[in-house]
Amino acid sequence: MKLLEGRVAIVTGASRGIGAAIARRFAAEGAAVAIVARTVEPGGPLAGSLTETAERIRSAGGQCLMIAANLADPVDRARIVPATVAHFGRLDILVNNAAWSRFLPIWEAQSRHVDLAFQMNVHAPQALSQQALPHFRTQGEGWICNISSATADRPPPAPYDPDDRYVRFNRDGHATLYGTTKAALDRLTAGWAVELSREKIAVNALAPVGAVASEGAMAMGGWDARDHIEPVEAMAEAALQLCHHPAAEWTGHIVRSLPLLERLQVPVRGLDGLQPI
Repeated sequence: MKLLEGRVAIVTGASRGIGAAIARRFAAEGAAVAIVARTVEPGGPLAGSLTETAERIRSAGGQCLMIAANLADPVDRARIVPATVAHFGRLDILVNNAAWSRFLPIWEAQSRHVDLAFQMNVHAPQALSQQALPHFRTQGEGWICNISSATADRPPPAPYDPDDRYVRFNRDGHATLYGTTKAALDRLTAGWAVELSREKIAVNALAPVGAVASEGAMAMGGWDARDHIEPVEAMAEAALQLCHHPAAEWTGHIVRSLPLLERLQVPVRGLDGLQPI
């Protein structure tokens, strides 16, 4: 029996990158998947669209529902859970993957940048989790996986070592705004998990070890041989592990993809789930 047979999952930001990979991996394990993003058709500035993700899922024999939505819009995102339940009849898993990231000097961040970052990276996961919770309680269990980032880790204090790559990344890469929202997401995750600890509802946060070889990351560029470039399959496999283990036992984790898989002794598989890569 497939790991997610009979389950229904929502994956946001599923037009490309990590979200598309998670949606395909979950579908390969038997889940019916509602895929959510703004980009419905191909031809945008980045490769990837909901239509293409849906075609790949369906061609492999999976079920999916496309939901076009702007996660930064409270009215728009309020449609996602009801549309999923109306179509599939239930909801078991929520993957909050959609995010907004702009790496600009923090002193140049405008109010609209701050508002958008928090709307996408904190408010949307909070709202969707609230909307999903009654359905998890109806099912008697549920799983929330929030996709975080290594940028949530604080840089060390002075004196700064100019040869330390994380110091240089934070100084010159301008990840402060993005990392701040992801740190907030990690704390939100831990709070949800402990407050729901009397129920069989798992809430975990997952981040890659380094950069992920997604369309967005590759388009941004700036990587060199010293960077860890992780395949999207690693994040998809790790997300799967956080969304099928017993919810009462696997909750409140703020984890990185590859160490989690190593701990569980699970290989990274292709998105069809058939062979290790």
